[in-house]
Amino acid sequence: MPTEQELKNELFKLREKLMKKEQEIKEIKAKMAEIEKELGIAQPDLAAPIPEVSTAATSPTPTSQLASPKPKRTKAILQKVPTSGTSQIRARETQFECPNCGSHYNMEVEDKSRILYVVGAGTRIYGKKHRCMNCGNEWAD
Repeated sequence: MPTEQELKNELFKLREKLMKKEQEIKEIKAKMAEIEKELGIAQPDLAAPIPEVSTAATSPTPTSQLASPKPKRTKAILQKVPTSGTSQIRARETQFECPNCGSHYNMEVEDKSRILYVVGAGTRIYGKKHRCMNCGNEWAD
């Protein structure tokens, strides 16, 4: 039977091995990304900017304003669009921000692990949680 110190040493060695392997995985992923970039088969960005409605000025603008144009602010939708039709998109832009990726596109779903109360003959009322439509992260308020 191994002693406590031997077990701790073995645990320490295994943790070191794990950290080395994780570093090796990161290096391999970086090299794969470089090669994909060189070949031109890198993953396409799924986000598309929403065009802004520009108001046309009725009066002529002074030349000083034309010299320094304001940068346009575009807003990106970080929602993955399904391939089999747009009827599957049920999420909308909400005030809730995903803690994982920062997207505001999420949907409210029932949290089956939180039963709030039971109505009548076994009808359960569940708590709510949010599911991010960009990364799939789920969180409760």
